[in-house]
Amino acid sequence: MIQSRRQYLRLAAGAMAACWETSAAEPDFSRYTDDDMEKFLKSAQIVSVKEIGHGVTKPLRAEMTLGDTKHSAQIQTIDKDLPDFFGAEGKPVPMKDSWRFNVAAYKIDRLLDIKMVAVAVARPYKNKPAAFSWWVDDVQFEEVDRIKQGLQAPDPEKFERQRAVSKVFDELIINIDRNLSNLLITKSWDLVLIDHSRSFTPYHGIRNTENLTRCSRRLLEKMKSMTASDVSRAVGPHLTQAEIRAMMARRDRIVEYFAKAVQEKGDENILFS
Repeated sequence: MIQSRRQYLRLAAGAMAACWETSAAEPDFSRYTDDDMEKFLKSAQIVSVKEIGHGVTKPLRAEMTLGDTKHSAQIQTIDKDLPDFFGAEGKPVPMKDSWRFNVAAYKIDRLLDIKMVAVAVARPYKNKPAAFSWWVDDVQFEEVDRIKQGLQAPDPEKFERQRAVSKVFDELIINIDRNLSNLLITKSWDLVLIDHSRSFTPYHGIRNTENLTRCSRRLLEKMKSMTASDVSRAVGPHLTQAEIRAMMARRDRIVEYFAKAVQEKGDENILFS
């Protein structure tokens, strides 16, 4: 009896040790802060790299380690001119496809307390400047797959509010390449925004007013209080002054647009908490 009990205790102790070792090797990334993710992306060693297989900028997936922690990152090195953008006025505006806009989009997202854009940092890759973005955890599918499968969120209104906020953000940063494959949906039905390399064109107008259907009150107030100095401090060298001025001009027009929409359609039909 005693021997049997000792054997059981040894097995239980062994199981607990195994569990501890597993948890030590596989940290709970849901508890990671932005700072934790940034530190990993900047410092971790690249173990292997492969092409993701879709996306016009040919992003890479890197497997990385820092101590006992393993995680993936997306790498983009793209930095090239695109054909000019033409707004409603018909005047050409120079447009770029650049890795640095991934970092800028992340910084603006956090400045506005949206927290929907994947963490991204600047880090060289093969002697070229690049953006390393956190590989999003617990993704169940892309928005394109959700639509194809005809799936409905458990809380449709919450999900639609996330979509509305994402559209306002895309108009603010003038993201011309938002497609259903770079809208990720986690297992908890949170929306995550990735791939912003075709954003921040120095155009001062709103590109698609049809995207401005609803907005959260918090985001609207955050946009109103945001200053060019705030943006400059947040993004550092990843936006030019011309790109910042254009974004602030778009901000003004978006705020004006919602003010008019509230007057015409009523606060409760446009804004949500």
